[in-house]
Amino acid sequence: MRLWALELRFLALLLVLLLQPVRAPIPRAQDVSLGVDWLTRYGYLPPADPTQAQLQSLAKLQDAIKVMQRFAGLPETGQMDPVTIATMHKPRCSLPDILGPAGLVRRRRRRRYALSGSVWKKRTLTWRIQSFSQNSQLSQPMVRTLMSYALTVWAVESGLTFQEVDSRHQEPDILIHFSRGYHQDSYPFDGPGGTLAHAFFPGEHPISGDTHFDDEETWTFGSKDGEGTDLFAVAVHEFGHALGLGHSSAPNSIMRPFYQGPVGDPDKYRLSQDDRDGLQQLYGKVSHTPGDKPTRKPLASPPQPPALPPDRPSTPVPDRCEGNFDAIANIRGEIFFFKGPWFWRLQPSGQLVSPRPARLHRFWEGLPEHVRVIQAAYARPRDGRIILFSGPQFWVFQDRQLEGAARPLVEFGLPPGEEVDAVFSWPLNGKTYLIRGQQYWRYDEEAARLDPGYPRALSLWEGAPPSPDDVTISNTGDTYFFKGTHFWRFAKGSVKSESDSPQPMGPKWLDCPAPKYDPQIPNSPKTTPKTGTCDCHCELNQASGQLLVTFLLPLLPSLAGSVFAC
Repeated sequence: MRLWALELRFLALLLVLLLQPVRAPIPRAQDVSLGVDWLTRYGYLPPADPTQAQLQSLAKLQDAIKVMQRFAGLPETGQMDPVTIATMHKPRCSLPDILGPAGLVRRRRRRRYALSGSVWKKRTLTWRIQSFSQNSQLSQPMVRTLMSYALTVWAVESGLTFQEVDSRHQEPDILIHFSRGYHQDSYPFDGPGGTLAHAFFPGEHPISGDTHFDDEETWTFGSKDGEGTDLFAVAVHEFGHALGLGHSSAPNSIMRPFYQGPVGDPDKYRLSQDDRDGLQQLYGKVSHTPGDKPTRKPLASPPQPPALPPDRPSTPVPDRCEGNFDAIANIRGEIFFFKGPWFWRLQPSGQLVSPRPARLHRFWEGLPEHVRVIQAAYARPRDGRIILFSGPQFWVFQDRQLEGAARPLVEFGLPPGEEVDAVFSWPLNGKTYLIRGQQYWRYDEEAARLDPGYPRALSLWEGAPPSPDDVTISNTGDTYFFKGTHFWRFAKGSVKSESDSPQPMGPKWLDCPAPKYDPQIPNSPKTTPKTGTCDCHCELNQASGQLLVTFLLPLLPSLAGSVFAC
C-alpha cells in the first residue's frame, strides 16, 4: 500500500509538471507536492483510491486547480503557477471548500455559496466559550462581546436567536474553544499564519456547531496598523459554518475560504447578498425589514479597540490615497505598497488586506530600526528571497526573517554610493532591472553580474516616467510604472506604454477615488516624484524623441528580438 501511494503521488506530480507551458518556470517539487496535498485536503481532489486512481486523470487535476483559482479570485489557468502556490500559503479556514464528492466540482451550481445539507431544527441556539485565548491582548469580556456580535450578524438575516449560557446549567449548541495543534478533532492547527479556525456543521453529534480558533494566531480587533488577525471577521465566517453554510467563491462573501482582513464596525457590518441567500435557503427569509435588528440586547456595550500600550510609537498614519509611495512590489502574488515605516498589502483577488497600513518593522523581522524608508523591493526569482532596498544598501529576507546583515548595492554592480528608485524582475527574460532617475541597469540573476552595455536610458521603455516611485509586474504579466498618484501600463512583453496611460492608481489598486483633474496638463495630471516636480507629458515627449536615436537606430541590423534588447 505504501509503495502504491508513492507511485500515485509521483504520477500526480508528473501530471502537474506537464501542465506548465513551455515558457513558464517549472515549480519546485516541494511546491507541487504541497499543491496536491492542499487540493486534496480542501476538497478539490478526491482522496487517493487504488481502485479508481482518480489522480491519474489530467482533466480532473486541471479542473481542480481551476476551481481552486476561481474560489481565490485568481486567473483560471489550471496551472500550479507561483501565484497559485502563494495563495495556498495564505491564512484560511480549516474546512474544505468543496462539499461532497470532489469529482463533482465541474458541475457546481451557478450560485456561489455552498450548503452543508444540515440545519438546526430549533430557532434558539445556545453558546458558550469553553476556553479563552492565551495568546491575545484581548480581554475575556472583549472576546465574549465580539462573539456575541458575530452571532448577531447571522441573527439579523435568519430570525435565529443566540443565547449565552453558563456551563453549570446545560451543554450549549455552539461550544467555542481556543486551541493549539492537535485538539481532539480531525482538523489540527498548524501554528501562526496557516489555518486560522474551523467550525462543525449542524447536527445531532456532540461536536456539531462547535467552533475552534487557533490560539497560536495573534487575535486582534480594531488594530490601528493592520497587524494580527481580526477575531470578529473570522468569527463571523466560522459561525456561518456552524449554521450550515459552506465556502463561497463570491468576491464579497464573508464565507470565502481565505482570510480577507478586518470587516469594520461589528455594530454596522452586514452580510453580502450571497451570504444572505445561502442562509435564507437554510432557514427561510425573515419577516422584518433588512434594517431591523434582533430585540436581544448584546452582552456588553459595543466593543472598542483595545488601548495602545503607553510606549507605542505615535507615528502619524499616512493616507494611501495620496499616492507617492516609496516602493511598490509584487511579492508572491500580493502587491506591497511601502510608505515610510508603513505598508499596505493588496491580495491577488484585488482586495486590500486592511485599509489601515501595517508597521514595517513588525512584519519584516530583523530589519534595523533605523531603516524608516524602503525605496524599492522585489522577490528574487531564482530562490524566492525578498530583497528590500534603502539608500545604498539592501537586506535579504527568507519569508519575513532577515538573513544576515545589510549589504551594499555594489554587489549588484552599481557604482559605490548609488541608490535606486525602482527594482523589478521581468518574467519575459528573467532579468532584474534597477532604475535610478532617467537610466537603468539590467542584472543577470543566474550569472550574478550586470549585463554589459549598461546603464541605458529609461526612455527605451517608451512612455515611462523618469524617476518612477517603483515598477512592478502584475500577476497577469503586465508591467506597471508608478509615480505620484498615477500608473503607466505596459502590456505583457511590451516596452511601450498603453495609449490610455497614465491612469489614476487609486480606483484600480487602493480602493480610493480618482484625483482631481489638472487642467494644466490635458489627459494627465502633474505628479510629484521623489525629488522635485515634473510635467509628465513633457517627459513622455522627450522620451519619444530619445527613443528614435537610442533605441531604433542601433537595432536596425537586427529588428527581431527588440523586446529582449531592453
